[in-house]
Amino acid sequence: MKQGRSEEGVYTILAVPHVGGDRREWVISRALMQGVKLGSLGVFVATLLLAVNYHIAALDSIRTEKLRLENQRLSYALAGVQNQLHQSAETLNHLSDDDRKLRIWAEIQDVDSDTRQLGVGGGESASPDWAGKVSDRSAGALRQAYVDLDRLNRQSNFLARSFSQIEVALTRSAVVRDHTPSILPVPTDVDYWISSRYGYRNDPYTGCREFHNGIDIAGHRGTPIYATADGIVQKVERDRLIGYYVALDHGHGMRTVYGHLQGLPDLRVGQRVERGQQIGKMGNSGRSTGPHVHYTVYQGGRTKNPTSFIFNRGTDLTSGH
Repeated sequence: MKQGRSEEGVYTILAVPHVGGDRREWVISRALMQGVKLGSLGVFVATLLLAVNYHIAALDSIRTEKLRLENQRLSYALAGVQNQLHQSAETLNHLSDDDRKLRIWAEIQDVDSDTRQLGVGGGESASPDWAGKVSDRSAGALRQAYVDLDRLNRQSNFLARSFSQIEVALTRSAVVRDHTPSILPVPTDVDYWISSRYGYRNDPYTGCREFHNGIDIAGHRGTPIYATADGIVQKVERDRLIGYYVALDHGHGMRTVYGHLQGLPDLRVGQRVERGQQIGKMGNSGRSTGPHVHYTVYQGGRTKNPTSFIFNRGTDLTSGH
């Protein structure tokens, strides 16, 4: 095949076979030849641009996937932090309940609920500005985490100071502590349940709404009944309502009564007893619907909610043992 160029600005392409056959000839204008060259160059450039764009898109896709995975890991980590904050808040709430009971025990005036909730400490810590750095959802979660963490720090500071104050008060008054009710009047390793709470209720016999001045702890007949603090036996008698009962004087204005016992215990008035000492057995004497002990706490001549004076670890006063 031969390519020639004429003087008139056209190209001639000749096709001559090596053996026999007719010769063929094509005449192409110069403009067409330039178009073919420019078209070939355009195809090459377009192909190159497509390859570059594909490479850039592939890199962007890889970076996007990495960012997605990193964001997923951060989201899981943030969820873990939020869960830990929630668990810490529950722990502090339990400690706050213990603090309230210990203040009663140590005869220290309780604080208002706002102080207990807000705690004490320095100024509120400033949350970093997350705008434009993370998603709006993550930014909101991070801001809330900072608020929760600040509140927990304040509450923990309050409880640390309060426990120190209680420790000082209790150290100064070891005798008062020993003579203050602090345990369940029944063993914690037997079946028991709270059948009636302190406060107003419908009387099981009359159906009338009356004030119940103690708690009823139900269980099996013959369950040991313990003194809840050191004290002196004040009464061992029988009453038509609470049946056989024991009254203990703990001094410092504290008294406890244990009713519906199984017979009169072998105690004498004036006898000293210690916390945890058996003073009777659970019975069904008096006006009773089943075996239980009616437990009453007096402080300064007035009844108090006995559950505020029960600190046995593991004790469940909601539904029993």
